[in-house]
Amino acid sequence: MRYMGKGMKRDAALEIASLTRHKFYHIPTGKRGPGRPKSTHCRRVIESGTQLVENSLVEHEMLKIEQDPDLRCGSLRMQQQLQLNGFIINRKKVFAMMSALGIVKMNRRKGKSTGRSFVRYRIVNPTRPLMVLEMDIKQHWIIKDRRCSYTVTVIDTFTREVLGRMTGYSMKAIRIKELWDEIIVQHLEPAGMAASDICIEIRCDNGPQFIAHLLRDYFKENHLNQVYTNPYTPQENGHIESFHGIMSACIGNEFFSIHELEDRLDRFYFVYNNQRSHSATKGLPPTLFKRAWEHDLIMTCYDEKKPIMIKLRHPLYEIPGLLSQREHLAKQKTNMKKTEKKEIE
Repeated sequence: MRYMGKGMKRDAALEIASLTRHKFYHIPTGKRGPGRPKSTHCRRVIESGTQLVENSLVEHEMLKIEQDPDLRCGSLRMQQQLQLNGFIINRKKVFAMMSALGIVKMNRRKGKSTGRSFVRYRIVNPTRPLMVLEMDIKQHWIIKDRRCSYTVTVIDTFTREVLGRMTGYSMKAIRIKELWDEIIVQHLEPAGMAASDICIEIRCDNGPQFIAHLLRDYFKENHLNQVYTNPYTPQENGHIESFHGIMSACIGNEFFSIHELEDRLDRFYFVYNNQRSHSATKGLPPTLFKRAWEHDLIMTCYDEKKPIMIKLRHPLYEIPGLLSQREHLAKQKTNMKKTEKKEIE
């Protein structure tokens, strides 16, 4: 101002004072800093529409999810879990709230690239449920008996749903055969997948239980195509390997007794199938994703050279409500058909 008062031009005076025109003409209001204020509310879907809820309710729901070892997750899956509970919220706000609560999970640093090129393994690319199934065995240490227990799990690679599991101190081919008897009765036959002209691929490694003639003959009799992964290539059985990684992170690998292990596995498998969101199924739990597929709420884009692309026809927070409405209408139609048959008789 002193230089300008003596006749110096504005731009020359601002250059001497190291100021911009914006700073020279800016008048501070003293109310708040630049930018939009932080949001204090969030929308939640209810039966009559949507309502505004305070962030404290969202934080309470986050802490509830974080305290459950089977649902503990990062910001992306936390957003999906909240959307399954009806909250309309974006990932940026979820990350900010998790940072304020101190429950953000830090990603591990990736190792340095060695510059080597590796072979590409065959991609598992199912286009519908019960098309490609994977099974593998996981070990847990039992402190009381000082020995390992074995848990065999069968998973559907399209829906990521666990179809069955069996636990014991020994896992022979005869026990795996009993497990598959239950899977065929509970899953394959109700879905119409037990016909001989439908090809179902079962992937497993080269364990002694899986290469036994008893199990191989059993799969041939039931028209199930059993294939083996190449040695030292767990990537070819990646879905079940990823599932076992989630299991280890949630429940650990040591238990006092096998009964304690059975109880913990029952809860973990139930939460995994029915409550835990999955990124490969667009944030839906496996059983909910399967029901959405049956009600034509899922779109798929298939290309032989690329993995299948999955999209939801509706936003994630609307899927549970749409499923309940469609199932209610389906029950009404079946009841009407039953009453019509009784009247005709």
